Amino acid sequence: MNILKIFTYAGCSQDYWDHIMTYPSNEDSVAVKGYGVDDSNPENAERQFKATAEYYGNERKNHLNQYMISFTRETAPDAETAMAINEEFLKPLKDDHLILAGQHKKHTESSDYHFHNYVSTTNLRNGKMLHAKNENNFPMAQRLANITQQKVLLQIGDDIPTDGNNVKKAFRKVFKPQKIKE
Repeated sequence: MNILKIFTYAGCSQDYWDHIMTYPSNEDSVAVKGYGVDDSNPENAERQFKATAEYYGNERKNHLNQYMISFTRETAPDAETAMAINEEFLKPLKDDHLILAGQHKKHTESSDYHFHNYVSTTNLRNGKMLHAKNENNFPMAQRLANITQQKVLLQIGDDIPTDGNNVKKAFRKVFKPQKIKE
């Protein structure tokens, strides 16, 4: 099953910004692509994300949503297929949001390719925020299921240890592909 994990980054320290901006091009990187941001210079990309938020008065709000997609081998047997699916997945966001996408190759039990898509939460055209709420997350998960024609597990956040042996579980939901009308 393909996996879509969504994370938010409110109140990031500078060290964490540095990590986020360089992570797409780490040692597992196959490709890095910027939509409205400099994909060859992490410092420039960070400035672009922050300047967009500041222009609209959103600098104290969550700057980024990460859409991390892990493809099964059946879905994305090669880097080109993974890139094409990711491009199609990002279409509804590309015109209105800055995006830094990093494609990684890392062999796991069921996957070789995954993406880290860092999406500016500030809309470039009107300054409205893209909140990581179900009204936004569910359509993106359904979109991925429809594109791949495979089930998608949506996970929002990570499991977080609380006190003792307790764990706050991340939200999870499976989306099934819908027939695409022609």
